[in-house]
Amino acid sequence: MQKRRDRVTPVLFAITVLLALAVAGIIHVAHGGEVVGPFAVADQVSSTTERTNTPYVCWDGNGSGSLTRCPDPRGVEGLRWVFPGHDDAVRRGECSRREAGARDLFVECSMSWRGEQVHLHYAHWGEWQTGRKKHDATGSTPRVEQRTDGAMSLSWRPRRLPTPHGEATWITAEMVEGHGWSVSAYAGDAEVARAALEEFGEIRDLREWRGRPR
Repeated sequence: MQKRRDRVTPVLFAITVLLALAVAGIIHVAHGGEVVGPFAVADQVSSTTERTNTPYVCWDGNGSGSLTRCPDPRGVEGLRWVFPGHDDAVRRGECSRREAGARDLFVECSMSWRGEQVHLHYAHWGEWQTGRKKHDATGSTPRVEQRTDGAMSLSWRPRRLPTPHGEATWITAEMVEGHGWSVSAYAGDAEVARAALEEFGEIRDLREWRGRPR
């Protein structure tokens, strides 16, 4: 009989504690409070599930119910999103953030490619016209072409100029009208500069500018 009582006592104690917690919760809610404890954990799980089940993923990795709610690409992570070829440039050479000057962001990548020393300049300009004027000032009129996403691309043909890269005296560049991102390629040969821009300077389709479906 004593052993049975020993088993029953902890059970009764547990029931008593649970009843006390339930009553306390009811009183708390009755006075305008919110239930905490296990209920809060359930709410957190539900919130996390909702975020991971959103139909779109923004460029910064956050979920969204609409791409219009995603911010425009910014910073180094935004650069990696806007220029899909940047990661390949990182794998092939050395990339580092440089003094921006008139630019909001400036990243330079250097590598040996096709027998030439190649330098790539990825940049973001607060005003896209500032970037265009920078490239126009080198003496080349951009070629304007319509992209498949409906935007207009501006591309500057290779031209030979004194550059900070020694023998890499040929430079070519491109950007998208209305957007502040630009990329330039420097090399000692005009064709190599052009090919490097094509290889590492792709600008993402504007239909995926802020993100894309899961």
